[in-house]
Amino acid sequence: MCCLSVIFLVFNSCSNEEYYDSENTILLKTLKTIYLTSPSENYDTNFIYDGNKILSITNKNGKRDYEYNGNYIVRETVYSFYKGQETKSIETLFTYEDDKLKTATKFTNNQITKYTYNYNNDGSITKETYDLGIDAKEETKRIGKEVITIIDGNIVKSECNWEDGYDIISIANYEYDTNKNAFKNITGLSLLLDQFCVDYETSLSSNNNMSLYYVKNIQGPSSNKIFEPHWFKMEYEYNKKGYPIKKMTYDYTGEIKEVNEYVY
Repeated sequence: MCCLSVIFLVFNSCSNEEYYDSENTILLKTLKTIYLTSPSENYDTNFIYDGNKILSITNKNGKRDYEYNGNYIVRETVYSFYKGQETKSIETLFTYEDDKLKTATKFTNNQITKYTYNYNNDGSITKETYDLGIDAKEETKRIGKEVITIIDGNIVKSECNWEDGYDIISIANYEYDTNKNAFKNITGLSLLLDQFCVDYETSLSSNNNMSLYYVKNIQGPSSNKIFEPHWFKMEYEYNKKGYPIKKMTYDYTGEIKEVNEYVY
């Protein structure tokens, strides 16, 4: 009986390890974007990896290349495609402190913008923006700031103060399902917070899949802007392991804006 117990424990341990390994190797290969009313605009986005490290993301709009230092993503280079020509448009450098994103510095044409992330005692993150001179020696801090709230590995709220005297606070709220994000096994991606997106796909560094996104704008006495409702609802289909294989995105009118299909 003792031998049988030992055999069972060994078998169970091996099974768990194999399951864990197989779960970590599930990586998105192709994301299909489908427009039901404009099929000529459909396109595929393809992902290339080295193990679990993302190397590049490519579709008809452009390409994103990634560099690592250990398990940290330290550089993202974005190229745009136009009339068959590939042009470098944005380069972003990432730094970390205590296993957390500290800065993201974007180089775009002759403009340099730096975002800093400060981690508060209540668990929220304050994101501040600086404009840098061409020589990167002078920094001008913008008036507006953003506060990000993360719960269970998901960005659930982003509160942003508008600049330039608009007297507006925009609060974006995100809701999630309990299933696995298609990007969750990419090394270092969860540390990028709001810095990682693919075209209009956002919140990709979260643990779970976003099911609802809506924005509330709070206007002060000097604001006279008019806002339309801004929210999207997402519905998913999943494979047996809980990863999405299809997503339908609806706008506030109930119209399907796009359909995504996931190939692993």
